[in-house]
Order: sequence, then C-alpha cells, then structure tokens
Amino acid sequence: MKEHGSLTIHPVRLGGLPLLHGVAQKLGLMNLLERYVPTDPRDKIPVSQTLYVILCNVLLERFPLYKIEEWAAQRELIANDLISSLNDDRVGRALDRLFRTDRASLLTSVVLKAIEQYNLQCDRVHNDSTSVTLFGQYNIDHKAAKPNRGHNKDHRPDLKQLLFSLSVCGDGAVPVYFKVWDGNVTDDKTHLRNWMALRGLLGRADFTYVADAKLCTRENMEFIHSEGGYFITVLPETRKEDKTFKDWIQTNTPLWQEVGRRKGLRQQNPDSLWWAFESPFLSAEGFRILWIKSSGKERLDEEKRRSRIDKTVETLIELQGRSHKSRDRLKSDLGDIFRENQSERYFHWLITRTVEKSYRQAHRGRPRPDSPYRKIEKVIYTFSWSHNQETIRYEARSDGLFPLITNKKDLAREILSIYKYQPCLEKRHEQLKSVYHVAPVFLKHPERIEALLFLYFLALLMTALIERTVRKAMKEKGIESLPIYPEQRECRRPTANKILDLFRDVRKQTILRKGNPLEVIPDDLNDIQRQVLALFQMNTSDFFLARPG
Repeated sequence: MKEHGSLTIHPVRLGGLPLLHGVAQKLGLMNLLERYVPTDPRDKIPVSQTLYVILCNVLLERFPLYKIEEWAAQRELIANDLISSLNDDRVGRALDRLFRTDRASLLTSVVLKAIEQYNLQCDRVHNDSTSVTLFGQYNIDHKAAKPNRGHNKDHRPDLKQLLFSLSVCGDGAVPVYFKVWDGNVTDDKTHLRNWMALRGLLGRADFTYVADAKLCTRENMEFIHSEGGYFITVLPETRKEDKTFKDWIQTNTPLWQEVGRRKGLRQQNPDSLWWAFESPFLSAEGFRILWIKSSGKERLDEEKRRSRIDKTVETLIELQGRSHKSRDRLKSDLGDIFRENQSERYFHWLITRTVEKSYRQAHRGRPRPDSPYRKIEKVIYTFSWSHNQETIRYEARSDGLFPLITNKKDLAREILSIYKYQPCLEKRHEQLKSVYHVAPVFLKHPERIEALLFLYFLALLMTALIERTVRKAMKEKGIESLPIYPEQRECRRPTANKILDLFRDVRKQTILRKGNPLEVIPDDLNDIQRQVLALFQMNTSDFFLARPG
C-alpha cells in the first residue's frame, strides 16, 4: 500500500490466477467444494475458500503451503479483514475436513463436469503410478493410506512413500481419476480397482485401458476382457511367451510391416521407424501378441550391450595384471565385475591354478657345492575369458523388440499409436514432482497428506485443461508455435506452467481515497499475452475482473 497525499495505491499481484479462475468457473469448482465440504457456522473463512486458496497456491508457488497468508494477501484471494485468520491451523483443519468428506463423489462430479464442459473424449484411458517420497516418522494408526517403504521410484529406499496412481484420458492427457495407495502396494494389485472405478465414472466398460507391464496378469486381463473392456499393455520379459518368440526368430525371419515413421529432430539425425509383426503364438490366456520393432530402441540396445561388454573387458584386463593368491577372492572379484556391468552372460571364463616352484638355500652364507636347498611352492590363480558369441548373436536378433499384448482387434498401427501416448501420462507425473513440488510435504498427519494429494490431482486436472484449450485453439487457427520461451524462442507445444508463467508479473493497482476505491488501473498486456488470452477464449477485461469460480 503506497500513499500519495490523501490518495493510496493498493497493488494486487494477479499472475496467472485469472486463468485458474476461468477453469474453476467452467468446472463450478467452488460450488462443488461448498456442496461436499460444508462450512461450519463458526468458520471465519469458508472452508471451500480455504481449500481453493491452497489449490491456487499449489499451482503457482514453487514452495506450496509456505507463507500462504502473505501469498494470499498479495493476490486478494481473501478479504483484508479475514486474511489474518488464514494461518497454518486453518489450513490443516481445512485438509482434515476434506479428508473426512466424500472425496470419491467430489472427484466424480468435478471430472464429469470437465468431460461435459470441455467435450473430453474418454474412449481410452492411460494409467500409471509414481511414488511420493515422505520425510520423517508417521503414525500408522489412521484411516488414510499408510506411508511405508517400497520400491521407491526416486531411488530412496531409506525413506517411506505413498503410491500416487493417476489415470488420464487420451484426449490431452487430462486426469480423470486418481487414488492414493499404501507405500508398499505393487502396481499389479491396483489395476482392477482403478478399472472398476473408471467404469463407474465413465458409465461404460468398452474403453481401452492402457498401462505398463504390471497390468499383464491373468487375473487383470481376463477380468477386463470378461467385463467387455479392452486393454493394451507390455508383455514382461519374465513370461514364457517372450522367450518362445525370441527362440523362434533365431531360425525364422518375421515379415515386418512398417507401422510408424517420424522424422529426425535434426537434419543429420535418422528417421525413427517402427515395424510390427503379429506373433504366431498367442499368450497363455489366448490374447494376441504384437511384436514391435523400433529403430531407435534397436540402436540403443546395441549401444548398451556394446558398452557393457567394453567396460567389462577393460576391467578384466586390469584384473589380469594383478597377482591372485586366493581362488575365492578372485572368483568374488570376477563376480563383482560382471554384476556391476550386468554382463556375465556375454562371457565364458575359467580360473586356473598354477604352482610356481623355486629353490632357496636352507642356511645363510655363501653357497657351497654341498649346501642344502629347500623347495618353495607358490600357488597363483589366473583366469582366462572369451566372448560368448552365441549369446551375443542371440540377443542381437532381438534388438529393438518389445511385445504388446491386447484383446483389441484393431490394426497394429492403431495399437502402437495408442500405446505410444503413454509418455504423455508420464509427463503429468514429472509435473507433479518437478513443477508443483509435491515433495517434501510439509505435513505430519497422513490424513492431511492424502487430502493435499487430492488437491494436487485437481491442480493437474486444471493445468491439463489449460494446456488442451490453448493447444487445440492453436491447431484450429493454424498457429505452429508461440514465442513464450526465454528470449522469445518458439514453443510448439506450450505447457500450462509456461502459459501461467507468462503472466507472472501482471498486476492491477487500485487508487483509493480515504479507503474508498476511485479507479482500477491494470497493467498493459503485451502482444503475446493478448494472443494467449485469445486462444484461451478470454478477453483482457475478463482477465482483470476474473474471480474464483
């Protein structure tokens, strides 16, 4: 607040808030929060408003829930006379109330509204999970998902975690369902419950469910098939069908059919190609297996194998130059080398025992013709090695291959195209961790953590809708890129984070006289900001007047 005589200037930092308000209004988010998380008459600030402030804070701040009172005051999200009540205790109690409410029904209402308002196509759904790493000790006597040690995808086995399972539709990778699981739950145990929840939410069973290799169990696939659903997943290398086909191609040549091509990113880079071949062998459950051959994966597989072999050879040569007196120690060193490089199958090796004999005078002094000598035997262990050509040739025949298992009857080109959308889901997990900083979580109660993760799901939903709206409008208007990168470099596929960041410094100033507003003076928007607003179907005046939905 700046004073100039009898006038005062009250600046408000808007940033990307008006864009969030626009999405929230289309979803009717505030009304839904008020319906499912009712406010207690004793609340100074409606709990729905507190939850919305937390949601916006998650979306726009690099350190969510940190100094939230000061942050909200700068953006006029809470009335000035109530801002002091937005303390840590109120935030915590709001999350408690959210946890105790019917979050499943709230999620369904929000997602159905998004499908209706944005005309989302949900004929296919992609699912994957990621770990949310937690720091500290947690009470496990509660109804929330339990933090436990598990297979941590952040490579932190020393810490506890929760499993964040996310499902997105194939139309803009917009999140449509999520669930928080105990930290030690494996993915194969989550798919049936996820699929049944999606069937109830979408009101249909004939959608295509796409997931990683953990979906490939008899129970999962046969259940989805028997219920009239479709699935696409990867056949794990541990299945017998994988070895059967790889043995078959050693003496047979598949008739590969080109099903995809993508130009190299640079002129000197080769094009990426994909081929498909319908396996002559069905899965044990009777489902079709499509083998895909990728030129990029073929090069990568060859390079990885060559690198492992070359690193192993270098270390073996170094080890050969040493003297080895213990067979067990030498065997252990060889095992460490092969284990570190994952290369034992590429080598034959043999340890040999050699006895070196030498003679030494039994007594001191100058030797005489009759001086006695004693024999000294020294045991030395050496090893020899050679390449396992048979295994190397066997694996080389499988370079670039991966199998897809499905109950769909579509062409191989369509099956591959659907599966290749999976990285768009993985991008949502990357945003959850790297952009919205889900960890560390500054909460110690698992109930509040689970409620906060619900808000993170809403955050991913809203940002996905912003991305989809702008990208769809760009396509319709024939706009190939927007200069929103630093130094006005072009961006062909703008993310919500870049779009919101474009408005980071936008403000409006209210001139007051004795506390009464006289005039509101907004910042001037530049050309690219106006262009993005037009793509978002929002004019400048609506931007500065937008309020929470």
